[in-house]
Amino acid sequence: MQDILKKITEKRGKKRRDVIYGVYDGKGDDLLTRFNDFLIDHSSVGIKEKSYFFHMMAVMVDAGIPVVTALRSFSTRTKNERFARVLSTVAHDSEQGARLSDSMAKFGDIFDEVEIGVIKSGEAVGKLGPMLFKLSDQVGRSHELRMKLWGAAFYPLAVLATLVLVAVAMLVWVFPTLLNLLSESGVGVGDLPLSTRSLIFMEAALTGYWWLMLLVIGVGYGVFKMYTGTEDGKTWWDYIKLRLPVVGPLLRRVYVLQFISLIGVLIDSGLPVITAMEITTNSIPNNVFKIKLRDVIESVRKGEKISNNLENTPFLFPSEVVEMIRVGEKSAALGEVSLKVSAQYQNEIDHMLKKLTSIFEPVMILLVGLFVGVLALAVMSPIFNLSAIIN
Repeated sequence: MQDILKKITEKRGKKRRDVIYGVYDGKGDDLLTRFNDFLIDHSSVGIKEKSYFFHMMAVMVDAGIPVVTALRSFSTRTKNERFARVLSTVAHDSEQGARLSDSMAKFGDIFDEVEIGVIKSGEAVGKLGPMLFKLSDQVGRSHELRMKLWGAAFYPLAVLATLVLVAVAMLVWVFPTLLNLLSESGVGVGDLPLSTRSLIFMEAALTGYWWLMLLVIGVGYGVFKMYTGTEDGKTWWDYIKLRLPVVGPLLRRVYVLQFISLIGVLIDSGLPVITAMEITTNSIPNNVFKIKLRDVIESVRKGEKISNNLENTPFLFPSEVVEMIRVGEKSAALGEVSLKVSAQYQNEIDHMLKKLTSIFEPVMILLVGLFVGVLALAVMSPIFNLSAIIN
């Protein structure tokens, strides 16, 4: 028994280095270690990892454990090397007297403005534990929504990718054999059906000019990324996405949900309305919504109501959302009302995703059947004609 325990102890794994940014100096390390540090320092932290971190921090802080102790405890527990180093640095800065929010603000690629704003509000009112619970819930719901969106998109994308791979494989490996058979049998191209001739043209283009296709696709993608990298280009592309037949309404609902849920969390955390609006605006990735919300912020600074400025854009903000915000403003409970509206919108988005998934399944089955039918017609028709000629 002692031997087994000894082996388990020996196989605990390599001890993680305690790296603190701004203190640790890796200039004396070997090249492999420095390259590994470069990869770790440029890695990302998943939203699921952050949600679990905020929840555990809330539990430990609410139980009376000091913030520095909680940070160091989670830094040794997480499997993400980058997150462990960030938390060790935050713990070190907090130990030196810095505020938790200020230490986290140094890592803008890990913690966004909403998370830092909620924590700063919790520190200001002396209720860091409850604010961490709210933040954990908000981040967890964002992760859940993202997973549902990816889950709804995975099935049609997987089917389309499979169809493309099968079509390319047929054109590159199967179809040339059929063409050789027809050529040896004396069947001319003009005698073939239209579907087969179309495949012959596609096969010739794919095998003879594949490099040109890749070049055109690469250049087109580069030009598209360059244009959408500009402010006008990104605004145009964001507007196009909002106008798409199926995806557009879903995206608009997702952005509205993000707006009202963040507003609710931030205002309920004690932040001023304008500050909450500014943080929320910067957190929404769509430029069309950002332009509108910046205009609303300027109007609110002049003393106008949020609802009065949102009601003139029903394309972005539905009337029922505007009315609920108006009720919250009149009752001085905008944060609480926004949280209730976000819960209702979350249910509506879940219902929409289920409906879209149920629609995608028969559409994809029909698409696969049509693809198989056209491919079978193009490949088998010449063979049947050749058999008839031989007979």
